[in-house]
Amino acid sequence: MTIGELEALLDMPRASIRFYEQEGFIHPKREANNYRDYSEEDADTLRKVKLLRQLGLSLEDIRQAQRGERPLAALLAEQEAALARQRADLDWAGQICHAMREDGVDFATLDAPRYLNRLNRPADQPGFFDLRSDAAPTVSHPWRRFFARSLDLGLCSLLWMAVCLFLFRWHPDNTWPIRLLNSYVAYGILLVLEPVLLCTWGYTPGKWIFGLAVRNPLGQKLTWGKAVDRTWGVFARGEGYGIPFYRLWRKYKCYRQCKDGEPEAWEEDTSYTIRDTRVRRCWGFVAARAALIGLSAFLALQSMLPIHRGPLTPEQYAANVNDMCRILDIQSYERMDAEGNWVDAPNSHVINLFGGSTPSHQLTVDEDGHVTGVCIEVEQLGGELVSGSTTQRSLAALAFAAAQRSYNGISWWSSGVLQAIESRRFDDYTLQAGDVTITQTVDVQGYDGLDGGNPLVLLPSEDGEAPYYHLVFTLEQTT
Repeated sequence: MTIGELEALLDMPRASIRFYEQEGFIHPKREANNYRDYSEEDADTLRKVKLLRQLGLSLEDIRQAQRGERPLAALLAEQEAALARQRADLDWAGQICHAMREDGVDFATLDAPRYLNRLNRPADQPGFFDLRSDAAPTVSHPWRRFFARSLDLGLCSLLWMAVCLFLFRWHPDNTWPIRLLNSYVAYGILLVLEPVLLCTWGYTPGKWIFGLAVRNPLGQKLTWGKAVDRTWGVFARGEGYGIPFYRLWRKYKCYRQCKDGEPEAWEEDTSYTIRDTRVRRCWGFVAARAALIGLSAFLALQSMLPIHRGPLTPEQYAANVNDMCRILDIQSYERMDAEGNWVDAPNSHVINLFGGSTPSHQLTVDEDGHVTGVCIEVEQLGGELVSGSTTQRSLAALAFAAAQRSYNGISWWSSGVLQAIESRRFDDYTLQAGDVTITQTVDVQGYDGLDGGNPLVLLPSEDGEAPYYHLVFTLEQTT
């Protein structure tokens, strides 16, 4: 029979059934799907345990009787004598209560020593027994457990984010399939890391913040095998294998079970304890979550720096440009060579319908073979429209100016260099980006649109003046 059927048959809490199994009183068989199959012998044994526990016998006494180490009659005689002593104690306590009530005592004027002397017996004698205490320790704080696991999963997501950004140089799209993929990778990392932490520390970072610990019934750290089984159990029964909607249903079911004080399916062979429920642990979680968000933002900004930093060779400069093109998903049909020229990318079959070519990056190299300057020059004669695209200028700034070791992701973003380049497409200006001076000069004749501020394109004017456009954008190492 299943545990649910056994629970109904014996009117015994499921947690107690599992507890008695852990204590070795019953030994159910395992079916092919790994579910327990309880026999009539198991049910009969549990009836005996239930009866003897209701009579107040200890688990060790019942275990000795089951093994035949001590006669049950002798154990019952000892318990009968103990119950007689308890009954006498309770009768005496009842008499004292009656006397105090007859004396008309109240709390303010109560003469405690007078009545304590009459009692003259310990105040911590055992009282009535409740079967619900026969259960492996568990934690009936579903929200604390949920937030602890969410923090652990967030840490795994952060690890995967770092791998994507810095190893693969991949910025995942915020689409539903990509989010689902990322969540499963994070689960995979957790399925490996959590068992390692449980069998070495006994807790994960999230559990540590909330004062939670996982142990075996003897209070020891889990073995590797038990830790793996537990983590997979959480993934399967608690997270619903990460399947959308089904995952929410499983979380609700587990929430109700935890709220009712029953251990979860993956806790059958483990104990779950909580040190305390102080409010400061919740604040610790808030601080940890804020730190996680801040670190994620920092990694995202840091990943936008070029792969080669410090003094650059022409090859490294070109590699920086090509890397930024891939990250930003631009110029996919061209690649920059070590001369600063754009060439067709391998297997590229794009046809330029608008004519013209992408401007080269003219590199200045010192005697040590390092790039000390970059120049982009665009000149147009005739009546074509002029694009205000700042793509090439931004690429040069990212590949050269942002490569200075004095910059990190935050300081480069806050420098406002890229924003200034974008907002001043047709202006003359000079910017200082660390030790790099950025200069732009623009000569425009015969075009309309400059009165509008920062236009995206310039159109030839109709006043008859010959259109002419000349832009020189330079970056120079000043020290």
